[in-house]
Amino acid sequence: MIRLCIFDMDGLLLDTEKIYYESALACSERKGYGVSEDLILSSMGLNMAATRELFMTKMGPDFPFDRFFEDVEVLHKEYLQTKGIQKKKGVDELFAYLDEKGIKKSVATSTYKDRADMFMELAGISGLFDHIVYGDDLKESKPHPHIYLKAIKAFDFDKDEILAFEDSNNGILSAYNAGLKVVHIPDLAKISKEAKEKSFIILEDLSQAIKLIEQLNS
Repeated sequence: MIRLCIFDMDGLLLDTEKIYYESALACSERKGYGVSEDLILSSMGLNMAATRELFMTKMGPDFPFDRFFEDVEVLHKEYLQTKGIQKKKGVDELFAYLDEKGIKKSVATSTYKDRADMFMELAGISGLFDHIVYGDDLKESKPHPHIYLKAIKAFDFDKDEILAFEDSNNGILSAYNAGLKVVHIPDLAKISKEAKEKSFIILEDLSQAIKLIEQLNS
């Protein structure tokens, strides 16, 4: 029986990976930072500390990381003010089903609390979850399993009663390394062969998870 679903937020519940990608790429191109599309995509699913480590490794020790992300934040805020944040396809349908069946909902996001809460409020999903783990709660970022182990600890469920939902390579590996079945819902992030092989199943959108849970609980 599936009794708990744990969701990543960015790119899985909310269409925010697109905002980060477009803002970071535009910032790099307009201001000459030289940050590649591949580096931006590779950073998806990481918290800020791990993102810093990745950027400094790829761009070199003299890269102005803080200034770059301050400039990205300006474009990010402009995007939010004009376009807002959209839920990903299937969120409403799946949540209604989970509530009807009494299945718990949790979030495991690498995004820090202030930003994550703002995003969920803007998208209209604030207050819908039984538990949330944020990026600033973590000792280790995805793909380390810490975030999922922390999310599991809040509930008295066996691992085979839990489904994790992820869109990013780092997220898939994190949930898998925590011993969970991972449902992969593809978004912008590039996925390795390893992550694809470690996914329990790949679905087009969250609404398809209803049939999957019904099958697992039959």
